Amino acid sequence: MTHKYGLNQAGFPTSDIETTCELLADAGYDGVEPNYQADGLLTTTDGRKRVRRAAVEHGLDVPAVSTTLHWEYPLSSADEERRQQGIDVAQEMVDAAATLDADEILVVPAVIAPGADYDTDYDRAIESVREIAGYAADADVGVGIENVQNDFLYSPREFLEFLDAVESAGPVSAYFDVGNGFRWGLPDRWIRELGDRISKVHVKDWLTDAHRPTYPLQGDIDWESVVAALSDIGYDGWISAEIPAYNAEPHRMPPDVLETMRYLF
Repeated sequence: MTHKYGLNQAGFPTSDIETTCELLADAGYDGVEPNYQADGLLTTTDGRKRVRRAAVEHGLDVPAVSTTLHWEYPLSSADEERRQQGIDVAQEMVDAAATLDADEILVVPAVIAPGADYDTDYDRAIESVREIAGYAADADVGVGIENVQNDFLYSPREFLEFLDAVESAGPVSAYFDVGNGFRWGLPDRWIRELGDRISKVHVKDWLTDAHRPTYPLQGDIDWESVVAALSDIGYDGWISAEIPAYNAEPHRMPPDVLETMRYLF
């Protein structure tokens, strides 16, 4: 199958969006996936237009807008002010996605703290995501829920139940992360069970003994089974790397990882 390949901002080789887009285009990427950050470019109209302009000028699409702020402002928080801040961040992401012509935002649906009441946090997460999905639907933007290491939605079956509980509010899907799928079980099992609910895919590898992520083909994931599972469900969408740039020569990571993704998929 023919995939499009992107790089998440976690691996951007420079802090300058124009230079980054030039490097990604030269490497052969199809897309660039920016993160919504406090005081970042995506928080202002001019900044969003700048990112959009840089992507267009270098022939890059923007598959999605992500953020790490939902770890700080969990959509499941018992602190209503923090939860509302998380919803506000997601709505700002939707506005940014609309400007960037991105069809989806990436959301961490909950962060479960030690001692928290799981069922209550689950209900708050559903309420928050439904509110975000309704806002996103009005902007013709989808909401991708990512499986992350947040002690929430431990299995693909539970993940599907969560999607079932929120999708009537607007377009909600699974943004599947292969490395996190390995952390919580076997990625191919997640892929086969989530099936056509998967809208996009993040790739990184995982070192079991070190308990940390790494670059594709440098960890313990059975990539042959991952590729087979994606093929079996007919997935032909975006595949984006979500890994850090190299400590030395950061501009070398994007072409290296793109070559690996093309080899795999």
